[in-house]
Amino acid sequence: MKRALLVCLLVGVVAASGIAAAAPAPNLTAALADDTVAPGQETDLTVVVSNAPDVSASGYTGAELSQATTARNVRVTMEDDSAPIDVKTGTQVLRANGQSQLAEGAALPTSFRVAVDRNAEPGTYTVPVEVTYIYSVYDGGVRDDKTVTESLDVTLEVKDEPRFEVVDTSTNASVGDTGTTRLTLQNVGSEPAEDARVTVSPQGSQFVVGGGNPVTAYVGSWAVDQNRTVSVSSSVAADADARNYTLDAQVTYANENGNTERSDSLLAAVQPLPEQTFELDDVSSTLRAGEEGTLNATVTNTGPTAVSNAVVTLSSTSANVVPGRSEYAVGSVAAGESVGVSFPVDVTDSAEAGPRQLDLGVRYKNDAGDTRQSDDLPATVDIAPERDRFVVEPVDGTLAAGSGETVTFRLTNNGDTAVTNVDAKVYADDPISTGDDQAFVSHLEAGETTNVTFSLSASGSALEKTYPVSMDFQYDTGGETKLSNYYQVPLSVTAPEGGSGPPIALIGGVVLIVVVAGGYLYYRRQ
Repeated sequence: MKRALLVCLLVGVVAASGIAAAAPAPNLTAALADDTVAPGQETDLTVVVSNAPDVSASGYTGAELSQATTARNVRVTMEDDSAPIDVKTGTQVLRANGQSQLAEGAALPTSFRVAVDRNAEPGTYTVPVEVTYIYSVYDGGVRDDKTVTESLDVTLEVKDEPRFEVVDTSTNASVGDTGTTRLTLQNVGSEPAEDARVTVSPQGSQFVVGGGNPVTAYVGSWAVDQNRTVSVSSSVAADADARNYTLDAQVTYANENGNTERSDSLLAAVQPLPEQTFELDDVSSTLRAGEEGTLNATVTNTGPTAVSNAVVTLSSTSANVVPGRSEYAVGSVAAGESVGVSFPVDVTDSAEAGPRQLDLGVRYKNDAGDTRQSDDLPATVDIAPERDRFVVEPVDGTLAAGSGETVTFRLTNNGDTAVTNVDAKVYADDPISTGDDQAFVSHLEAGETTNVTFSLSASGSALEKTYPVSMDFQYDTGGETKLSNYYQVPLSVTAPEGGSGPPIALIGGVVLIVVVAGGYLYYRRQ
């Protein structure tokens, strides 16, 4: 009996000595820092992994306990099979201070980019989070590393709320100009919004709205699936490119409880129009020193938009080339449309012949009604050398000495335009004198010829040779009265008719001597 009892006691002691205390190990849990999302939203979900091992029954101490309860090389993967989300981030490694380990009582976050299904039903969903890590166990002082993979669940709530997207953008602002930018937003959420306001802010300095400050537009009530368009003033830098620029939009609204809510930041891409430009073609001119000519050209609106109240301007930096009119109104000009312009230009007689540059430009109103001036459109024109306005030639340019006669001259308009009210005047020096020294021509076309006549006399002492007579002409052209240069025309003086005998003065002298001599002899005889 005693023997049997001893055996039982020995067996009991052996059995009791074989029962070991539970080995300590990491105890990981996971939770979402913000567990609320909305249908159609794309956001970052932060998963916080915590380690809370139970060490109360552990027989480990010191370094062994730390190694056994620390999860090392912790890798986290978010699954999307059981929730209306698409996880866009792969497996993440938990790190702190450059090390991937999660000690007893520690917690580390990691983020996953997720897109919530636009048609997700509001409600609560369980999202599995798979965690893989390494920890150590000891057996008789010998360390053994274990790899563990376990699934931790987090709770995600898809809630009813308004949500907004930018569905369209447009602008009429060109590079280097101002205009209006329009953003169309849609409430793609599951709830209407009240007392809504849209704030648009620029990002950068090349394309700005509101003078560079955020602009807020009041929208009011905003139903589900409803579009709302807001317009903001905008400007584009002169050195900007015609590419997409980013604007930031945010909606502030009152929720169903009357509390103020703000949407996520909504990025909108806006592309300005290229710079408004014009081209100059078909430049021609009839410019000549000392005359008024015409500059003709074709101006094309090369876009990108139509312009209104357009005026083509002409300027010159030369004092010898002066536009008779500096503006030519062309009105509205569509993109791609061409218009012809013509300017009268005065060229002084001191202008040198050769090429000259004149500057044309276009002043216009943009879509916003603001006046703008284009860049200069240089036009190179040739100045022809000066020429006489008239050509004067004698028709019967002969006058007998000691006589007065009517002399006819041929007058030709040597210019490119007609002249009117031509008042011709002739001048002569001794031994030529004038009687009727004026002639009048009412109209003379370019290249047309007519005759003018004057009364001229040659004194009896005039020698038989060619003498010059001068003429000038006062005339009207292009609405101005001008005075021509002097023209010298040859006039031939010939001997008087019967001029083979002695001159009349000599005969008269001889007769007088004879008479006096006869009288003296008669007196002596008495």
